[in-house]
Amino acid sequence: MSWFNWEFWRGKVFTARDRDSPLYAGGDDYGWAGEAVTAETAKKVSAWFRCQRLYADVTGTLPLKFYRRAENDERVPAPEHPVARIISSEPNADNTSQEFWSSQAVGLCTRGDSYAEKIQANDGRLISLELLPFDTYPYRNLDGELRYRSYDFVTRKEIDLPREKVFHIRHCYEFGDRGTSPLAAARRSLAIALATERSVSQTFSRGMRAKGFFTVPQLLTQPQRDQAKKVLIDPLSGPQGADWGILEAGFDVKTININPKDAEMMLNRRFNVEDICRFMGVPPILVGHAAEGQTMWGTGVENIISSWRTIGLDAFLSTIEKAINRWLLNAAERRELYAEFDRDGLMQGDSAARGALLAQMVQNAQLTPNEGRKKQNRPSLGPDGDKPLVNSTLIPLADAGRPEPASPAPPPKAKVMQVTKHDAAGRISETVTREVEES
Repeated sequence: MSWFNWEFWRGKVFTARDRDSPLYAGGDDYGWAGEAVTAETAKKVSAWFRCQRLYADVTGTLPLKFYRRAENDERVPAPEHPVARIISSEPNADNTSQEFWSSQAVGLCTRGDSYAEKIQANDGRLISLELLPFDTYPYRNLDGELRYRSYDFVTRKEIDLPREKVFHIRHCYEFGDRGTSPLAAARRSLAIALATERSVSQTFSRGMRAKGFFTVPQLLTQPQRDQAKKVLIDPLSGPQGADWGILEAGFDVKTININPKDAEMMLNRRFNVEDICRFMGVPPILVGHAAEGQTMWGTGVENIISSWRTIGLDAFLSTIEKAINRWLLNAAERRELYAEFDRDGLMQGDSAARGALLAQMVQNAQLTPNEGRKKQNRPSLGPDGDKPLVNSTLIPLADAGRPEPASPAPPPKAKVMQVTKHDAAGRISETVTREVEES
């Protein structure tokens, strides 16, 4: 059974126009605006590529940690668990953890799904996660069982795996077995952006020369037409074809092109960036696009970035975290173990904000001095650094404004005195040391 003739759903042969097919390319939207939009052609649009790269880079570089729920709802690191090692440092023999999670993020940003094969030992223990192609396709067999099919272009063999063997993350899940594809949703906007870029490149490839016609008052013979084309048209034509023509017998036509200014080409290109960023949930400032009157620096930009971290990125990371907990842990483990991205890693570049946060957490007993130093990759202070500290200036609200109570008088200090006793003849018979309170 070949790659292009899957018949795994009630004997149906899928085509590129079937929405349930892995070959589906968007139906009527495919080639909309004269441009075919695929995962590869979309990368030619800088705004799309940067949005996709932004999610992939941040996801791949953030530390992914594994925790165990302890008593009193406290949590402790659980690096000894096999899943912890796989997700945080060694997913498989060919990829680093950054490469693996960046790849998963690219799949989510493009097709709304990412896949990896779970390699397990004989006892069911997870050994590694092997990346599967982005075009892996989930389907239901005649018994309703969920399975996954893809094609290995290295071994040239089809891969067909059951649900329990696949780690599947679904982004913007609505219904069914797949997530929502951002690429499919933004297909028309991407096609317009590609068409705009092509039009701009063609304009510059012609040296911004106009199109038009040369008119002659009589009909020309074929040798005259060839000579006119060689002398008049060829020197003005760019690599995309003839930009000028010849009209005979008195025909008169003005130039037929619209100049870039009249077409508002620059305005269209700016709108394309903002439209794509809207689909991807990324502020345009993060892809290097400043709105009219907006600067690239300042506290306003910091607030925009902070909002993206909270609203956009946090939900994206949470999707991955919950998929790890659901599909890489069994029911018993899920009750006490979970994975979580360390979002504090986003503050690594802002040393002032990171320092202020750590100082505040140490002063309020949220972190011990040793825990704070560990986050800065500094050595421990020893046992004394494990003691929680609290700012002594803090008082209960009910005591605010009250005068401080008078300090109790210190106890009298004892004074040591020596007493000498004499006998009847006046000689010293005994010396006694006594403690006498000071008045």
